[in-house]
Amino acid sequence: MVFCKACARDVPGIRDGDGLLSCGRCGKVLKFDNFSTEVTFVKSTSGLSQMAGSFVRSIESENLSRKRLYDKAYDDLIGMKNGLGMGENVAIVKQAMEYYRLAVERNFTKGRRTDQVQAACLYIACRENRKPYLLIDFSNYLRINIYVLGAVFLQLCKVLNLTEHPICQKLLDPSIFIHKYTASLAGGKNKDISQAALTIIANMNRDWLQTGRRPSGLWGAALYISAISHGLNCSKSDILRLVHVCEATLSKRLVEFENTESGSLTIEELIERAEELKDRSTEQSNFQLKASSSKELLCQHKGINKPSFAFGLCKDCYAYFIGFNGGSDPPAFQRAERQRMEAERQKMEKTSAMDEANSHSFENEPHSQHVSRDEEQRMPESIGSAGGHRVADGAYDTRHEADDTSFKAPDESDNFSDIDDAEVDGYLHNEEEKHYKKIIWEKMNQEYLEEQAAKEAAAAAAKEAWEANFKDCPEDLQAARELNAAVAAAVEKSKKVIFL
Repeated sequence: MVFCKACARDVPGIRDGDGLLSCGRCGKVLKFDNFSTEVTFVKSTSGLSQMAGSFVRSIESENLSRKRLYDKAYDDLIGMKNGLGMGENVAIVKQAMEYYRLAVERNFTKGRRTDQVQAACLYIACRENRKPYLLIDFSNYLRINIYVLGAVFLQLCKVLNLTEHPICQKLLDPSIFIHKYTASLAGGKNKDISQAALTIIANMNRDWLQTGRRPSGLWGAALYISAISHGLNCSKSDILRLVHVCEATLSKRLVEFENTESGSLTIEELIERAEELKDRSTEQSNFQLKASSSKELLCQHKGINKPSFAFGLCKDCYAYFIGFNGGSDPPAFQRAERQRMEAERQKMEKTSAMDEANSHSFENEPHSQHVSRDEEQRMPESIGSAGGHRVADGAYDTRHEADDTSFKAPDESDNFSDIDDAEVDGYLHNEEEKHYKKIIWEKMNQEYLEEQAAKEAAAAAAKEAWEANFKDCPEDLQAARELNAAVAAAVEKSKKVIFL
């Protein structure tokens, strides 16, 4: 599309063999680019003939130095891939090269070591292709600090706008690492160990152990429990060598898993529980598919030819959703819920006790009321009616007084005297502590107290002198003084009422 001044719009351009670019709408010639393959010569100022024009490349390409840079980077990535034992997987190296090209074009390699940038690019490719390699594997291969390599990785993700991508947002999938770690153990090619470890990790997710914790410690704890339960003779040092965590972290994760509900189950019970949850989720997904008329994907894989599994999600996204949101409630919520239920139970007990006390008070009314009612019937009609009203009113008032007393009883218990909190008791002082605290405060603020006492003495002396001046004044002046004092007191009182 080219802009034509005659048409005043963008129009398709037509270029003929002579190099003329014309408007496809009105036919106006827009550019005169006449190229010729014939060589022409012109004379210079010295009288020599020289060729006119310049050489034009038929195919534009990058310069040779950039090509040598990319070739060297490709060879380095191949060597890094072989050093980490990734096999004959050349596709992942080509994908890492694309990231490296973008990094070079955006001048990310300036001021940074080339091998660190290459390792970060290859690690991004491994994360995208779900390869079982951690950043610490690359740091061990390059023999550099993992925090230095991690900083380069985060900066590269920011430059390539990958901070919101699932590569950086999603947690590592433990299923791709457990099989690798199991195969590295002595005699660990048993698939039962891997499956049991994955089941334990799934229970950890349902018990909210993965929230706020690094996944390596959880993988090590799950693998250690699974290996020991299947009779594999391995020590903690073997697990620590694989997952790259310290012994304190591994022991802490084991204790945390022991304190959960799943920690009291055996391996067989854990596997059985996992099967029940899987069947339950399958039934829910089938019900959702039958009840839903629309099978359109709403997840991140929308637009890809993937079938809808449940809730508008594909199978992978649904498994991810169930894995993190389909378990039990968080521990903080469980504690708050237990406290709420305990408070509600105590409230119900108090209410039932009050109702029982009220019922006993109504049942044990004095027998004199019934006697007075019999006497009322024997009395004359006029006197009996009047007396009956009085007695009835008195009985009614007595019952209401009892009711008021029973209803006021809970208000008297709102003084928080039944609360027993060790931390709150630590902040409250008894009489002896108050006395000692007062002595210490007066000793530390002795200068301030002396200044306040001097100010009060000066104010009292000024007041006495002022009163002495008006002691022998006339009665009119004395009345005016009293009126002024009364007005000032009334104004001060009105201010207090307004603020209250």
